[in-house]
Amino acid sequence: MEKIPRYDSRDALSWTRTETTPPALRRWHLDLFTVRGWCTAAAGGLLVFVSYLLGRHEMMALGLALLTLALASWALAFNLRGRTNLHRELLSVVPSVGEVSRLRLTCAEPATIQEQLPEDFGPGPRFQAPGSVEYELVFRTRGIHLLGPAQQIVGDPLGLIRGMVRTGDDLEVPVRSQLHALDRLASLGERTLTGDAKFSRSTTADYYDVATRDYQQGDSIRQVHWKASARHGKLMVRQENHVATAQALLALDTSLDRWIHSGSDLKLSLPQARAEALTSSRRFENALSLASSIGLRYANSGYQLAFRNLDGMPLAERDQQSISELGALDSFEDFHAATSELALVNDAMPANGAEIFGSSLHKELLGYRDEPVIMILGELDTAQAAWLATLARTVRHGELFLLVSHPERYLRVHQELARTGWKIHILPGNMSIDSMWNDER
Repeated sequence: MEKIPRYDSRDALSWTRTETTPPALRRWHLDLFTVRGWCTAAAGGLLVFVSYLLGRHEMMALGLALLTLALASWALAFNLRGRTNLHRELLSVVPSVGEVSRLRLTCAEPATIQEQLPEDFGPGPRFQAPGSVEYELVFRTRGIHLLGPAQQIVGDPLGLIRGMVRTGDDLEVPVRSQLHALDRLASLGERTLTGDAKFSRSTTADYYDVATRDYQQGDSIRQVHWKASARHGKLMVRQENHVATAQALLALDTSLDRWIHSGSDLKLSLPQARAEALTSSRRFENALSLASSIGLRYANSGYQLAFRNLDGMPLAERDQQSISELGALDSFEDFHAATSELALVNDAMPANGAEIFGSSLHKELLGYRDEPVIMILGELDTAQAAWLATLARTVRHGELFLLVSHPERYLRVHQELARTGWKIHILPGNMSIDSMWNDER
């Protein structure tokens, strides 16, 4: 079985698409003429000019014949592209950064087709139609990548025309943020769902469609099945057979000035198909990848995460309301799908000084006193850290990730946050997530 070709943008960094012909020729597709074609057209034009000066009709007829031959070959070869029917299909699930995505390009008419990949991938696969070709792509940046239109190699039997013209439609491929296993944080998202944390916001099982058992010391009063208790004359509690779902909140800093803070932050351009590209940085891409990985870990552990920016606005268009095991995974999938278009916000620092959370988020935190709150921030000064530490009276189970360029400069910030009782991670944000834990302070 023939090995499926794989294209990784990381392996094509030295490749740059260049155009060797003048833009005016490409605009009118005159770059399809070969050297023989240009010579034929030039000879025909020269004969017509000389015959006009000398009055030789037979020479003019020959010149016109050469010009007609060149133009007819160009028109015939150029119009052949309209007879191809291309179909491009994404065989994999919606891809994420670093994952292998498989695609298939099919053409039903006789033609020579070369796939047009995004510029950072280099030349795409070529195949002889009718038929199809399967290939794999490994995207290294999130965003909406544009595949195609493909290029068809056209030519004529006389060798006057030879070149590639665009044919078929293009395909927009949304690429989500990268997911990591987070083996370094083995306990992340694995808090046992028991007691009030389990039932305060959870169960969606039918009230009558549950098993019951005798009440035992330590069971939450929320578990009591009152109708069963009245029927048996003693306290009975619900014994659900499903996985209950608790809630958690993840707050991600999306302010542009805190992720592109100095010359140490490498700016990135993220494609958005035909729209203007998004501006990001290496640190924010790591933060977004970390948020997605944490979200997946919590969702798999039965938590439904609410994803918010520091103003309290949802980071996904659809904010899940159903509290269930399925709702937990749906909530994560909505956020992960939104990461392909998530942009940094170019807003000013808040006018109230050290406070970095908006009033909406601050109010929402009041409902998460006994449930996990994860905060992923870009920059934090000492005054802001002192203000953030005051939230420890509201949020008991907090975990803060501070992704900065120079962790060694954040000793005082760490001292301010150390009295909160939260788990604090000050990480070198410009490193890869797999390696940044080695330098954690």
